[in-house]
Amino acid sequence: MSKAVLNVEKREVVDKKENKALRRDGRVPAVYYIRGEDSVSLSVDEKELKMFIHSDANIVDLSLGGKDSLKCVIRDVQWHPVSGTALHVDFMGIKMTEKVTVAIPVYVVGTSVGVKTGGGVMYQLLREINVECLPGDIPEHLEVDVTDLEVGDSFLVGSLKLEKVNVLNDDDQSIVIVRMPSVAAEPEVEDVEEPTEPELVGEEKEESEDGE
Repeated sequence: MSKAVLNVEKREVVDKKENKALRRDGRVPAVYYIRGEDSVSLSVDEKELKMFIHSDANIVDLSLGGKDSLKCVIRDVQWHPVSGTALHVDFMGIKMTEKVTVAIPVYVVGTSVGVKTGGGVMYQLLREINVECLPGDIPEHLEVDVTDLEVGDSFLVGSLKLEKVNVLNDDDQSIVIVRMPSVAAEPEVEDVEEPTEPELVGEEKEESEDGE
C-alpha cells in the first residue's frame, strides 16, 4: 500500500460557470463520497492531481485546510478528449476494515526470448488489473516477467500470483502476448486486357469503307 496527500478546497457554489472558472485557475472540480454520508463538493490543483495519478500511490488522504483528512481512492477522472486536461474527479471514501475495488497498474519486466532471438513482437493488452481487497493490502503495482515467453506464448491473468487480493479480471485474459510481426499482403494485380479499337458507326463507318 502506498498513499499520498492531496490538498483540496470545499466548493460552496456548484454550477457550470463556477466549474469553468476553477479550470481557468488550474483547479479541477471534484466530489468526495462515502457510503452512508452526504457527498462533499471539492476542488483540487490539477498539477498535484496529475502527479498523484502518475505515482505508485493508490490511497489518497484529502487534506481540507490542513485540518480534516479524508481517506479515499480515485474512482474516476474525466479528461478533455483534445487538450487532455482533467475535467472532474470522483474521490470514493474508504474504511480500512472494508474491501474496495481498485485498478492496479501492470508493469512488464524482462526481455522476451521470443523477441530477443525469435524475431517476435511483444504486445501488452492489459495495462491495469481490477482487484478487490482491504485498503491496507492494495499493491502499488503488479509485475509480469516476460523473459521466458517464446513466439506464440502469452501471459494470462490466471498466472498472476497474488496474496490477500481477489483478481476480478477473467483468468483467460491475456496480459502480454508475443507474436511474429504482421506483414501486409501485397495487393493482387489483375490482368489488364489490351484496349480494342472503337467500332465506327453511322456516317463515319460509311466514309471509312468508301475510302478503302
